[in-house]
Amino acid sequence: MRPLFKSLALVTATLLLWAYGLHLYHAANRPLALLSAAAPDASRPPPPSSSSSSTTAMPATASHQSTDSSPPLDDSSSSIVTFIHASDVHISKYYAKGGLVHFLHFLRTAVPLVSPRLVAVTGDLTDGKDRQRLTSQQQIDEWRAYRRALDESGVEKRLNGTFYRDQRGNHDCFNVFSFDAKDNHFRDHAAVREPGYLLRIDEPFGSYSFVATDACPKHGFARPLNFFGYLDADGMRLLEDRMDAAQGSNHTFLLNHYPVSTMLYGRYRRSFADMVRNVSVFLCGHLHHLAGGIGEQLQAYKVREGYWELELGDMKEHAVYRVYAVDHDLVSFVDVTLPLPTVPLPNPDLLAANVPAAVPHPPVVLVTNPKDARYLLPRHEPLHRMRGSSHIRLLVWADRPLASVVLAIDDTPHPHAAVYRGHESGATSADLVKTPLWVAPWNASQYDDGQVHWLEATATDVDGKTTTTRLPFHFSPDLLALDNDARGGWIMRQDFAAIFRTSAVASYLLMAVFLLVLPRLWANHLPASDVRAWLAARRLEHHKDDARMRHVWAAFTRGDIVNPLVLAKLLLAMLSTHTRFCVSTQFTAQVYFATIPWLFWPAYFFAMALATLPLFTGRLIPSASAGDAIGSVYVYGIYIAGEWSPLLDSWGYGLTSIAALALLLLYLPVAAASWSVFYVAGRQGARSRPWYRGLAVRVAMAAFILLYLGIPSLMTVYTYGFTSVVFGYGRAWLFFAAAAALYVLDWRYSIPSSSSSSSPSYPSPSSSPPREPAYTRVAASADQQ
Repeated sequence: MRPLFKSLALVTATLLLWAYGLHLYHAANRPLALLSAAAPDASRPPPPSSSSSSTTAMPATASHQSTDSSPPLDDSSSSIVTFIHASDVHISKYYAKGGLVHFLHFLRTAVPLVSPRLVAVTGDLTDGKDRQRLTSQQQIDEWRAYRRALDESGVEKRLNGTFYRDQRGNHDCFNVFSFDAKDNHFRDHAAVREPGYLLRIDEPFGSYSFVATDACPKHGFARPLNFFGYLDADGMRLLEDRMDAAQGSNHTFLLNHYPVSTMLYGRYRRSFADMVRNVSVFLCGHLHHLAGGIGEQLQAYKVREGYWELELGDMKEHAVYRVYAVDHDLVSFVDVTLPLPTVPLPNPDLLAANVPAAVPHPPVVLVTNPKDARYLLPRHEPLHRMRGSSHIRLLVWADRPLASVVLAIDDTPHPHAAVYRGHESGATSADLVKTPLWVAPWNASQYDDGQVHWLEATATDVDGKTTTTRLPFHFSPDLLALDNDARGGWIMRQDFAAIFRTSAVASYLLMAVFLLVLPRLWANHLPASDVRAWLAARRLEHHKDDARMRHVWAAFTRGDIVNPLVLAKLLLAMLSTHTRFCVSTQFTAQVYFATIPWLFWPAYFFAMALATLPLFTGRLIPSASAGDAIGSVYVYGIYIAGEWSPLLDSWGYGLTSIAALALLLLYLPVAAASWSVFYVAGRQGARSRPWYRGLAVRVAMAAFILLYLGIPSLMTVYTYGFTSVVFGYGRAWLFFAAAAALYVLDWRYSIPSSSSSSSPSYPSPSSSPPREPAYTRVAASADQQ
């Protein structure tokens, strides 16, 4: 009865602890579904929209029927709206490249050149790091430099204050307790100074809405936390109100610092997926260009919802901005890099940087008709207008007079020259909006053959500066494949919230059940006096498998078998035998590990601690008051100031601890057992121990624990204080326990192999069992008592 009681107690304790962990999971995610107590009354009216004029908005054109009465795509420059998207400026007090100097060039060269209707910057306005650039701190000097750049350029005053829009990114809320905190310098130095905005541009030919969301965590944690964003129920209600106010727009553009794949969306009345069905383009930044070329084209078409998600590279190091044009409701864009001598441009003056009024800029060429077939919006664009168009249309911005605009289709020069039909609007120079339209007559039906054609446009100014753009087009509503999976498309289509959660839960359950609970249940039903006998029986089975593997391998490598079918069968037999051997020996090691109390019970504690205790507790927001600064990072989220923050970063931290513990639970049992349990003595050749007990593996394991747990724990102490070690159950404690176990098993004691004088291929059951190290014998006797 005693083994049964011990097993029932283990299972009951485990299930109770997991039930508590499930409770914590639901509590951590409650803000995504429930409004906060401080939220305003839900019956309040939608927020007012900022509008460029009092013109009444046109009805929505979501269906874009071919019977609409809109002006044709001819040589008229009407029905065009342009805007610029920039992101990730990272004005830095300490980083002497790019950042502020790029932003100043952008304001003094690119913005006057294009003179669009709107400039939208999607976050990370400042860098927000300390001198060592390891942790975070809101630097007031960086915000003052940003404010100075806006004031000197005058962008805030243009078009009655509707020309320039900004919003927060994760760097702008590092170490900021709340939006109302004194350290939130965005409230005092930014252009918008609110958590997101709605800007509705009303023109005689249509209405275009820009909805920006502030997805910074409610409590902005110090770096390295605070990479992912989320909108809780309060944020979703605000988004829903703004989206409702944008109803009736020809196009709605949703702006957010974080890409959708790095977001966690809550729910108010409608889900995010429901709301974005009215969105044409989702504009974002945050990921820069990642690394190794995998972020060069972070773009994806969301087929289910029908919108394009277009991430933009950073202004900080790559000096890139994007120009959009909506021409007769066809949305086109082009990426432009600032024409600087080097990118990133050195900035030795840091926050005191100043730049000339402008630098020479090559022409910016954006073809609007025909539209690039890779970026069609079948649900939101009147694509049929291209088929009935009479002119090729392109916008060409230049800082010097243009000498020529040359067109070619399918590498054949176009028979008609492009001519200027643009115009400029605005009562004053501060309100100037340029529409530099160039057109050339064409017969669209000539290319309506179901084939993909290529249009090339080259613009050259009088100084010889030249820009060429090339795009595919057709008249089908089907998008051409972008083929950018390896350059960022795959990343943009992922749901990292689901990936992190599923990976963490699945890996944790597999680890806890198969590496701890089941082996312990098996060991409970082995009489203590029979553990050595059980090991001897398992030793016999493993030696048979070992001999069988070597026999098959010898037959495979002799070279006297030429029949490919026989070779294939041998290969399959070898793989099958090897798999059986690995699984069987690992199971033996896990059961043996479960009989060693000083190893098993600490491992069990850490497994249960990951589900129920904080990974660590520390000063997560050092700038906050003493009571508000302390928070606990659980796998499921972060608990601070009496409420939960469902930040995905915590799942990433949890995954690292789960992975480290899982690897330890695979390695330590094998390291604790004598290798002669698994291999036939004398079969290792000249080696005195198998490869997995060699110096290289032991050093690799020590390095893994140091790099994967030790250094991150040290970084946690540096950022969040010594408290993160004292209460670091899933990080620092795990590191110290792992280091102690590896020291004892890998460096302090040697595990004897207990080799016999001669070992036949199939040892008899009477073969002496493996000799155990002293610490194992003591542990076994303690377990018997």
